[in-house]
Amino acid sequence: MNQWNRLLLLLLGVSVVFNVYLLFTTPQQNEFALSDDKHAKVKHISASEPLLNFKFSEPPADTPSQAPPTMLVNNPRPNTPLNQLLSNRVALLEQANLWLQQNSFLRLGTFLQGYLKQYPQDMDFLLLEAKLKVETTLLSDAIAHYYDLLRNPMTAAQQSEIEQQIQQLSQNTIEQLRRNYSWDILAMFVEPLLQLEPNNRLYTLSLARAYAELFQEGLMENVLASLDFNDPDAQNIRNIMVAQQILPANDKVDKLDVEETNTNLGRPVSLKQFGNQYVVAATLSSNPVALLIDTGASVTAISKQYFDNLSNRYKTNYLGRFSIGTAAGNIKASMYQFQELTINHVTVQNLPVVILPMQSINNADGLLGMNFLREFDFKIDQRQSVMFIQ
Repeated sequence: MNQWNRLLLLLLGVSVVFNVYLLFTTPQQNEFALSDDKHAKVKHISASEPLLNFKFSEPPADTPSQAPPTMLVNNPRPNTPLNQLLSNRVALLEQANLWLQQNSFLRLGTFLQGYLKQYPQDMDFLLLEAKLKVETTLLSDAIAHYYDLLRNPMTAAQQSEIEQQIQQLSQNTIEQLRRNYSWDILAMFVEPLLQLEPNNRLYTLSLARAYAELFQEGLMENVLASLDFNDPDAQNIRNIMVAQQILPANDKVDKLDVEETNTNLGRPVSLKQFGNQYVVAATLSSNPVALLIDTGASVTAISKQYFDNLSNRYKTNYLGRFSIGTAAGNIKASMYQFQELTINHVTVQNLPVVILPMQSINNADGLLGMNFLREFDFKIDQRQSVMFIQ
């Protein structure tokens, strides 16, 4: 029995010595050290400031330029200095901004997806994601995303930036669509925004105006119900509806002259007839384009194939992605503002044009919509395949 006691005491002594050895030989972690947990954060640093060490390797030379980069995520060693950790984050932010400036949206999206999965509260990178959505999603959805960001913790400067982005994007887009009479697109753009901010006067008046121009009196009154009945702006919109109801009687008189060839109707422009359709030759920012006349289209459109063949210098003024009504239903389409569209002797400058898939159109590069035609008085002589326009 004494032998067992001595053996136990010996083992206990060895254990004590071993633990004392570990205590004094293991290096102590720096106050700002990171653990191996991928969600670990630096002490005394906000949780919104991630400190992972991301390394990027560019794709091989024969890889398409739009392929996402290989992204390696490694936790830094426990004793990595704080300034180096913060420097890594700044470098990541600069790289992400560079991708945005270079329109490398696939690379940026791939990076942000992985980064924000680990650090979902990093507002600087969340703002980058919002800017990416402006470029790649429906503009109304992108603005809605900015509204969602306002629920997150942030600095006063970040909140101000988000509010300015919402105001600038919505106000500029509404003005652009109103100026070009794109009432159906305007209605689809503003409807979800008014749900997010029901008391926004700009949204209310813009949506009511769009409904009035589209002869939708019931919807117009539903929107205007949030304003005082005697509100002068609301009354002006109601007056538009009244004026629209008078127009059809006058239009009947004009239609009696459709087949006249009197030059007082304007200078003639030759058309090409394909069945019941008419195509007119035009120039879009100095590029020849054949457009099918479509008085039922609120906005002029060109095919994606034609757009892809244009020089990049004509694609700089991007307005956003919108929901566009077509014969096949609503589709998401990008809209660009071109310097000018000219048909013979008439020109409209700064014209918004939608990019649509048009595989079914064989004889034209796009559609000539009412955002161009309503700027002029025009008549179509179907017997002579001529459009008079002035």
